[in-house]
Amino acid sequence: MSFRVKLALAMLLAVAAVAGVTLVVIGRSVEGTYRQMFEERFESDVSLLAALQGARLGAVKSRCLGLARSVRLIAAMEEEDAALLHRIALDELRDVLAPAPGTPGLRRAAFFRFVGPDGRVLPPVDERAGLGGSLGRARWEEEIARAGGALGGAEEQQVGYLAPEVAGQPALQEVIVTRIVDPVGGRRRGALALGFPVDDFGEGGSGGPRQIRSGIWLAGRLYSRTIPEPVRPRLAAALGEEAERAAPVAVIDGVPHRVFQRALATRSGFPPAYQVGLYSLAEPLARERELGAEMLAFGGLALALALVASLVLSRSLAVPIRELAAAAAAVGRGNLRVAVPVRSRDEVGRLAAAFNEMTAGLALKERYRSVLDLVADREVADDLIAGRLTLGGELREASVVFCDVRGFTALTERMEPGEVIALLNEHMTALTRVVYANGGVVDKFVGDQVIALFGVPRSTGHDAYAAVRAAREMIEARTTLNARAARPLDVGIGVASGTVVAGCLGSADRLNYTVLGERVNLAARLCAQAGQMEVLIDDATQRRLGALVGVEAVPPLALKGFSAPVVAYRLRAVGPLPAAS
Repeated sequence: MSFRVKLALAMLLAVAAVAGVTLVVIGRSVEGTYRQMFEERFESDVSLLAALQGARLGAVKSRCLGLARSVRLIAAMEEEDAALLHRIALDELRDVLAPAPGTPGLRRAAFFRFVGPDGRVLPPVDERAGLGGSLGRARWEEEIARAGGALGGAEEQQVGYLAPEVAGQPALQEVIVTRIVDPVGGRRRGALALGFPVDDFGEGGSGGPRQIRSGIWLAGRLYSRTIPEPVRPRLAAALGEEAERAAPVAVIDGVPHRVFQRALATRSGFPPAYQVGLYSLAEPLARERELGAEMLAFGGLALALALVASLVLSRSLAVPIRELAAAAAAVGRGNLRVAVPVRSRDEVGRLAAAFNEMTAGLALKERYRSVLDLVADREVADDLIAGRLTLGGELREASVVFCDVRGFTALTERMEPGEVIALLNEHMTALTRVVYANGGVVDKFVGDQVIALFGVPRSTGHDAYAAVRAAREMIEARTTLNARAARPLDVGIGVASGTVVAGCLGSADRLNYTVLGERVNLAARLCAQAGQMEVLIDDATQRRLGALVGVEAVPPLALKGFSAPVVAYRLRAVGPLPAAS
C-alpha cells in the first residue's frame, strides 16, 4: 500500500471517527434531554395523581371522620352489633354508597367494612356492604384489618390500594380506613374501611400529543386503561418493589416506550403500590434519526474534502519520500555516494538535506574503517571502534605464535625490492588466513616475521589448541606454496602459553594493541631455536593439551633472558578436538 493511499485512508478514517463520535454524542445528548423531560413529566403525573386523589376523596374522608365520631356508631361498636353497625353506615353513608346523580364532590363507593376491637373484619350482614361474593375475600379483608390495626397515635385515616376480584377479575380499589375511637375514654373501638373503584390511573393530564401511558402496579399486576393487556404481564414482571426504578424499554404497537416507576404514598398495613409511566420514544428516535441524517450529509461532504486535500498533500510528500526510499535502498546495497535533491525548506527538505549529510558521513567512516582494517586486525579494529580498547592493559591467559622465515636475508639480498614485497605479501596472506581460520588475531608483521595471538582480545575457550593447530597449518600452507613457488621459503615457529599483559601500547594519539610478558619473549626465543619447517612449544602449552598433540621432547634449551634451561617440545601431530557433550 503506497504512502498516498495510507495518507488518504488516515484522513478519511479521522473524519469518519470524528463524525461517528459526534453522532454518538448527539444521540446521547438527545436521549439524556428526553429522559430528563420524561422524568419531569412523570413527576408531574405523580403529583397530579396525588392531587386528584385528594380532590376526589376529600369530601368522603370528612364524612368518614364524622361517622367514626358518631355516638350511635361507637355504642354499636361497643356492643359489636354488626346489624346495627351496617344500618347506621347505610344510613349515614347513603349519599356515598348510592349518591344522587350530579352530586358534586362524591363518588359511588364499591364497599364498606368494619374492623372490630379484636382486629377482625366484621362479616357483612347486608349485601349493600358490597363485594360480598367476591373471590379471595378473606385475603383482602385481612389486608383491611392490618391497615386498620396500623393506625395509631395522631393518625386517624390512611388511604391505600387493594385488588379484590369482581366478576372473576381483580378490580383495583382505593380504600379509606378511618379509626373509630371512644371520645370519652379515648379507647380504640375499631375502624371503618370504605372502598372506591379506581378509574383514573394518572392519565388525566397525559392526553393529547404527549402520548403517555400510565398505570398502577400492585401485587405483581399492572392496572391501566392505556397500556394494552398483552403487554402488562411482561411489564409487571420487569417491575419490582422499589421506590424508584427504571425498567427496560417496553415495545407497544411497535413503538418503544421508556418505563418509570414511583411508589405511591400508601402507609403501613396496605400492600405497596406504584404508579407506572410509559413514555413514547417515537419522537426522540425520530429526532435522533434526523440529526443522524444531517450529520451523515455533513460527514460525507467532509470526507470528500478530506479526500481531495489528502491527494494534494500526499502528492507533495510522496515524491520526496520515494526519492528517499530509493536512496536508502542504494545505501543498503553499499552505494554511499548517493544523494537526493532538496526540493523545499520545510521538514521534508530538511530531512533530504540530513540524509545527504548522513551518507557523506557514512562514506567517510567507511573509508576510515577500510584503512583501519588494513593496519589492524579486524577483531581489534571492532573493539577499538566500540571503545572497548583504551590506553592501558590487563592480565590475560593467552597463547602466542611467532613464525619466522629461515635465511630470508641471504635469500633476498640480490632480489629487487618489488620482488621481495610480492614474495612477502604472498607469504603473509597465506599465514594470515590460517590465523583467522583458527580464531586468532594477527598482532603485527615484523619484517619476515608474523606474530599471532590466541585468547586476546577474546577467548574461544581452547586457545592453546587453536594456537598449535594454526602453527601446524602454517607449515602445511608454506609447504603447499613451496610446491609451486619459484623461490621456496622455510619457516620456524615457536608457541608459548601463559599469562600476558594485553592492551593498547603507545600514546593517547596513537595506539597499538599488543601483548607483553615473559611468555611472549619465550615464544620469540622458541621460534629462533626451531629448525626449518619445525614447531617448538613450551611445557605450559604441552600440559594444557596433553594427549591432543603428539610431541617429541628436545634437550633443555638455554635461551637469552632465561636464567634456567627451558623445557620445550617439538610438535609432531595435532589430534582432533573432542566434541562438546
